[in-house]
Amino acid sequence: MLKSVSLEVTGNQKLHCESCEQRVSRVLSGIKGVHQVKADAASQRIDILFDPTETGMPMITDRLGLLGYTTSGPVAPATPK
Repeated sequence: MLKSVSLEVTGNQKLHCESCEQRVSRVLSGIKGVHQVKADAASQRIDILFDPTETGMPMITDRLGLLGYTTSGPVAPATPK
């Protein structure tokens, strides 16, 4: 069963632009078991859909750390407006 989590970028380095979003999505999508990634600079959130039998949050947060991002979460899903 797939698991969905949302992380909030909390460190000094933020998602600034579409290029940042694409970089995070590309790197996290390269992890075995990650099925979908949506990074959003406007909300500083990264939504991830992954298979917990293939990978886990430590691997995901470690990869984000290598990119220079500090995150907190999982956080509550964003409410639609």
